[in-house]
Amino acid sequence: MLEKGASKCFLATFILAFFLALPQCAFAYSYSTAPLSLIITEFYPNTATKNELNEYIAITNPCSHSINIEDWSITDNEGKIIFPPFCVPPGETIYVTRCASVFVERMNNVTTENIFPDFEYGLESHPKVSQMQTEGRFALRNDGDEVILKDKSGRVVDAVIYGDSTYNEEGWQEEPLRKPREGMVYKRNDFQDTNQCKDWLLLPFGASYHAPEKISFYGFVTAFVSPDCSFSVLGREMGNASSSLYINLYQFENTYLMDVVLDALNRGVNVCLLLEGNPVGGVKDEELYIAARIRERGGRVRFSHDPFINHAKYAIIDNETTIVMTENWKNTGISCNNSFGNRGWGIVIKNAEVADYFKEIFFDDFYRGKELSADMVVFNLKTKVMIPEGSYAPVFEPLSLYSNFTLIPFFAPDAALSNETLQGAINSAEKSVFVEQFSTGRFWGEEENTFIAALIEAARRGCEVKVLLDSKEYNLKDWNDNDEAIAWLNKVASEENLNLEARLADLDSLGLVKIHNKGLIVDGKEVIITSLNWNVNSIHNREAGVIIENEEIASFYEDVFFHDWNVSVKEEQEGSEEGTTTILWVAMTLIVSFVIFRLVKWYKRV
Repeated sequence: MLEKGASKCFLATFILAFFLALPQCAFAYSYSTAPLSLIITEFYPNTATKNELNEYIAITNPCSHSINIEDWSITDNEGKIIFPPFCVPPGETIYVTRCASVFVERMNNVTTENIFPDFEYGLESHPKVSQMQTEGRFALRNDGDEVILKDKSGRVVDAVIYGDSTYNEEGWQEEPLRKPREGMVYKRNDFQDTNQCKDWLLLPFGASYHAPEKISFYGFVTAFVSPDCSFSVLGREMGNASSSLYINLYQFENTYLMDVVLDALNRGVNVCLLLEGNPVGGVKDEELYIAARIRERGGRVRFSHDPFINHAKYAIIDNETTIVMTENWKNTGISCNNSFGNRGWGIVIKNAEVADYFKEIFFDDFYRGKELSADMVVFNLKTKVMIPEGSYAPVFEPLSLYSNFTLIPFFAPDAALSNETLQGAINSAEKSVFVEQFSTGRFWGEEENTFIAALIEAARRGCEVKVLLDSKEYNLKDWNDNDEAIAWLNKVASEENLNLEARLADLDSLGLVKIHNKGLIVDGKEVIITSLNWNVNSIHNREAGVIIENEEIASFYEDVFFHDWNVSVKEEQEGSEEGTTTILWVAMTLIVSFVIFRLVKWYKRV
């Protein structure tokens, strides 16, 4: 009896344990993004070097144990390279390249990280790097190919395809990654592994991936706008710099701001300036002059030459203060005469954690840039460019407050379309989304504009959506520009009876040069300030932005938005009313003329 009872007890315990384990098993099975073995984390097929000798592949071990890769291989289905005896420690990444010496040289030119390859498969160029056995011709084609990691039994461990590859087998799902631009590296988005395009990013060679971070703090923040008060805020903050000033800009042509930087150098402040090396229209003489003056006084100046442009606009002061803006440091963007200039937004954040986040990315980008060469021809500015008197009537003083803030700093291309940043903010909107934007279009190539589509979905959820776009800097002949985006949004709103309105700004009535802003307010509590325009290239550029959650800050920018919106709508309505009155007057005149004509004709006949 005892044995039988014990058997029943054992059976019951086994069944209970089995069912208790089911949810955990089900969870582990459904969590498809967790890699169970080695994964491909980087590859560089379209390099910017002759014969592409620094082509490379990186493989990471995300597991808690070492993995022996002897006789494992990488194949592109045309050739393969085979690993010698080697164990990959947990958490480590190995680099496989065609030519180790070229890889080291190129990597040292763009990063301060000590990245050294573990294997090479093309040339035996370095005595400390192991040579891999090669079968067939293994080379990653620029137009498209496969990168397939197999274990020693030939089982596919991981696979990535790109460009025109037609691979449709184990290890990958759906369409391939888009064709790479020269000098761009495919990098995995953290350890995400769904075997789809969303797992991957394209970053410049040597650039690190930086995930957005949520930072909560009690501290001091100042909200400001151009042209009302941006020059005074920037001048004050940089004038207080005591140890360091790191500036990353698409363009710097304002000599009045140059003087503020030179004063900082005279005080012994360490100044590093990164500028875009290939802006639209080229680097202007004013910018070369400013760069040369800053270098002469002891500042360090570099120009970015990444495949996509460096379009960021931010500064870090004394490792504690971060200023993020939508505006370039030009006479229209940061005007010392606040009756003239663009509409733009900016914010000052005094928090060391936020500053550290921006500083890490700044130097990641700075060391990839090229130093301003001493032989560059720079003309001397005899007089400062005079900033004209404009017709804008300044309205807004900066808003400074100590408060609790939740902030997410983010960069493109790293997190341009992340659900944690701009896209996610629109997708999570419950009440309202107000957008003031410089440049957009209905389409990104052959696809719908992701942000425009998200706005329409927000309106369909019942949100109030208002979109104000610039009316100056777009081509009236272009089929996919601001006016087409406005027309599409209003068409959808009319057809579906949505609380959605879109307008072009009335710049003449506002007195502004243009709307150069790239800002949003969501649900009256979140503000997004970024350098990112809503066109197809911007999501691949180096862009910088912040999402800040605070109702007082959101209210400040809502006031700015509705000032610009109401002036534009009022003038449009008045123009419409005047047009209607004119049409009615012309119609009445024609009717009266016709009646008089008939009467005269009747009188003559009588």
